[in-house]
Amino acid sequence: MFLYRKMFISIFVGILTFCNGFSESFAEESPKSLTDLFRPHWPYKAFWAIPGIDYLKPRLVLKINSEGRIMGRIRCLEIDNLDQRRILDPLAKMTNEQLHRVACKSMKKAIKEIDYLPIIEILEPDEEILIKFDFSEGIVSSSKRLIERVQVVPENSENSG
Repeated sequence: MFLYRKMFISIFVGILTFCNGFSESFAEESPKSLTDLFRPHWPYKAFWAIPGIDYLKPRLVLKINSEGRIMGRIRCLEIDNLDQRRILDPLAKMTNEQLHRVACKSMKKAIKEIDYLPIIEILEPDEEILIKFDFSEGIVSSSKRLIERVQVVPENSENSG
């Protein structure tokens, strides 16, 4: 009887040790946040030498399915808004436009390296996920956002006919 009890306890301790080691290794491999997921693929430290990077907080807009997979195209919100304004006003400007474009490329490259995003959200047809990148701190966060339609402002032109 004592031998069975000793064998049972040793098997039980062995199983607990294996389960604990397995769960710890699984927890180390799975990212805990968007920041942990993006950091290996996002060279935010390379931007630290640029003056004014503290104030640059570009955002990506995308749609995801229920499993966190990206559907459709990924857009940089600030660049996309500028391009839409340029349709109506070809001389539209944005401060640090080239810096925004370079930051946008680095963010898009990082997101292409990631299989899925740990964002579990049910999106309505008029909603998107907004991913915010803080280049000064290396922090990534997300939120839901409604799709804004482009507002066309009619020009006040008088016909002097």
